[in-house]
Amino acid sequence: MEVQTNRFRCISEDAARRILGIESPVPLSPRTMAAGLRVTFFPVHAATEHVLAFSTRLQQALTDCGVRVIDYADAVDERRPGKIKEGIVVIATGDLRAGDLPVDHVPNLRKTTIVGIVDGPCPADAETGDQEKLNSIVRTLTWSIVQVSIYVDTASWTVCTMNGAIIPCTLRGSIAGDVLSILVPKLAAPVVPPHAADFETQEGVLDLSEERFRPYVDDFTRSGVLWARTGLLLFHTSMDELEFRNPFYKRIAAAYLDHRSGMSYGFLARQLAVPVSPATIVTDGSKRPGNDESRIEVELGGKTYSIHVPDVWMFTTRSGCDKSHIDAHRDILLMGLSRGRVVFKTPKGVDARVDFKPSYDTLTILAHAVGNVLAASVSARLTPGSRFAQTLQHSGVALAHWHGGIERFALPEGYVVHGESNPPVSCSTHQAALFALTGKLAAVQMSLDQKIDFAGDVHVEPHHGVNVTGFSLEALASWVLENLDRLSRSATDDQSAPAPRSVMAGR
Repeated sequence: MEVQTNRFRCISEDAARRILGIESPVPLSPRTMAAGLRVTFFPVHAATEHVLAFSTRLQQALTDCGVRVIDYADAVDERRPGKIKEGIVVIATGDLRAGDLPVDHVPNLRKTTIVGIVDGPCPADAETGDQEKLNSIVRTLTWSIVQVSIYVDTASWTVCTMNGAIIPCTLRGSIAGDVLSILVPKLAAPVVPPHAADFETQEGVLDLSEERFRPYVDDFTRSGVLWARTGLLLFHTSMDELEFRNPFYKRIAAAYLDHRSGMSYGFLARQLAVPVSPATIVTDGSKRPGNDESRIEVELGGKTYSIHVPDVWMFTTRSGCDKSHIDAHRDILLMGLSRGRVVFKTPKGVDARVDFKPSYDTLTILAHAVGNVLAASVSARLTPGSRFAQTLQHSGVALAHWHGGIERFALPEGYVVHGESNPPVSCSTHQAALFALTGKLAAVQMSLDQKIDFAGDVHVEPHHGVNVTGFSLEALASWVLENLDRLSRSATDDQSAPAPRSVMAGR
């Protein structure tokens, strides 16, 4: 099943943000994203007529979408001559010169998105393998130090981003529709690598040999060989393999990436068991249990529920590790969400040279963990003996993310698909985390509508990939191997084929 519903029908935006520790309002629709964008076009050094013509069309399309386009002279910070004000998207057309790249005029790359418009077809079109396609895109991004590249061919323009998105669009007719639905979300909610300083980090305190952690560590170990066979988590682009115009630009890129060894794609996560308290039904005139930092209200199936939100903890692969060959005692860390605060714990006794960096998807992963608790709490109230609730409470659940999709008819009974109609934002953004949390609740609502027991969900991130919840990493990997021919880059509404056995089933 696919769920299409009002994003905050089940939970208020304030409550969702409070759970995740997001302090400010977040634009969630392309129109609101466009209204908050300021864009300037970098002075052109050299460009073909073809690219110049597209740049003019793009500027008009952005204006038509409600984006504020600023003259470059007005975008320059008077207090810092030669530097562009923070928070303005910079679009560079055509060829760029070392020493005069847009990044040379940006005070903070983490607060500025740079787009490069390039003449010619997308280089990924000439490659056959997924790794080669990805590398060809990343090479262009790093050579010019931009977060988004737009390739302009004779009949199409293609948007490419750091997270591996490759989206071809037509040049025929107006381009405003694609600009609003595709480009604007990528400019308003760009890929921003999280820094360890963004969270509370406790280094060297995690003892993975503790008996209570053994089932989770063993799950990573047992599933590793299976994930290697799937071929879904092999993508890794090393900084050492990329070419830069000079060492200075390499240092800028390294700082932007929080000095990571490279960029990897996909993650594996294992949520620790957590107490599940059946939701309390709130009726008119009844005493409300309270709506503070540890308790929230959700509306599902026409009823209001008050739910206790406990701390949630997830083992997850460290950013940049080889996720197809996991060494659990050096490749996983523990992260938690406690009353809106993200906490990281790294293992004891690991070589200091091991690079423990927070995943790009950190808040989205934790949003799934909280969403699982909310879903289990409602399920425990409505379906005594709910398998999802019992599983989460006794052994926890797993989450896997890869680039690609799942054909809908391949999913087990009780699984719900959500997210396909969301704006295509990066998985590292507040928007992605909010979509994960609210989508999980909307999936439970769909289960109630269909009168089936909620078993799990598939969270689709448009132009990017999927987050799939399951009983364990081993069970998920086994299911993927059995259904490789049903995994694709786009989903289908065909549900005629018989469903395979549940990924919630133990092994």
